[in-house]
Amino acid sequence: MIESDLYKRLATDYGKPAMQLLPSEVVTESYFGGEPATAAPIEWPRKDGRPLSFLGQLDLKSLSLVDVAPWLPAEGRLLFFFDMDESPWGFEPDDKGGFIVIHDIGEGRLSKVEMPEDLEEEFRLPGLKYLKGRCYTSIPSDERMGEMGGELSEEDEDEYYELHAELFDQEPQHQIGGYPVPVQGDMMEEECQLASGGVYCGNAEEHESELAQQLRAQENDWSLLLQMDTDDDLEIMWGDSGMLYFWVRESDARAGDFTNIWMVLQCC
Repeated sequence: MIESDLYKRLATDYGKPAMQLLPSEVVTESYFGGEPATAAPIEWPRKDGRPLSFLGQLDLKSLSLVDVAPWLPAEGRLLFFFDMDESPWGFEPDDKGGFIVIHDIGEGRLSKVEMPEDLEEEFRLPGLKYLKGRCYTSIPSDERMGEMGGELSEEDEDEYYELHAELFDQEPQHQIGGYPVPVQGDMMEEECQLASGGVYCGNAEEHESELAQQLRAQENDWSLLLQMDTDDDLEIMWGDSGMLYFWVRESDARAGDFTNIWMVLQCC
């Protein structure tokens, strides 16, 4: 438990429940790498004819996320796929389909799903990491805190930037729910809202277009589904020591609909 007075203050004022994903010493049904294991048959996702890479899966029942992400289904498995060939960044509408989440809601014994033969070896995660969850209280980035009306004093700034590493106990910052730990800007909910709605977010003119204004006026209930960090154990690096952030609308997740998720890649 962190004894920092700064952390306790920020957790009280801004805290949001989250779950850190840690390596498990025993076999679990939540893991990164390897092959999918499902109770119901799935069709391997592809984009432009290319098979996506399997990143891993989360078993919703055993992780017990009701206090962290009550908008998620209580049972089934979420399978995460990503186009490691093209590595989309998530700031343009055409990135859709380069990241897929499948909710396997079948019951009974799980069966391995073999990888497609045309999925090249370099686009397969070479490691395998079984996962367990640890609930904790996440705190916002300084950028997000500023948007929320908060401010750090100069004497708190140095300690603040060391807090996230301490929160994750020097482990990769894999996480479900809560606030993201951004590598770059912390406006990902808006990026998801705009890019998924047809706005190219890499252009200032389109970013302020009439369509962008219309999308901003709509309800924005995007929440962090999974933050997947660069991980030496998995022999995987996203860009230059970056992260993948999978997002979903809470309203979609409550309905068990993961067909419209969005993903953002950020790196140094």
